[in-house]
Amino acid sequence: MSMTDEEILAAADACGMMLFGLGCDKAKFEFCILAFAKFVSKIERFKEREDCAKVCEQEQEYWGWDKVFDAAKLIRARGEQA
Repeated sequence: MSMTDEEILAAADACGMMLFGLGCDKAKFEFCILAFAKFVSKIERFKEREDCAKVCEQEQEYWGWDKVFDAAKLIRARGEQA
């Protein structure tokens, strides 16, 4: 489950990030924080998919199943669609 914009901004405020935006356009600063959080989220999803694909490939080498190898390709393809 992804965090809502409000949760992201509350977390940024809780750790003091919002102090860096003092004196700046608040809407623009919040936009930048949210854009950064969404970018980090995409990176994490990519890493998780790649880890899953690697597990499939390791199983394919052990079991020799073509279908398991196909699963690794499907997992990576899904990441490219996102």
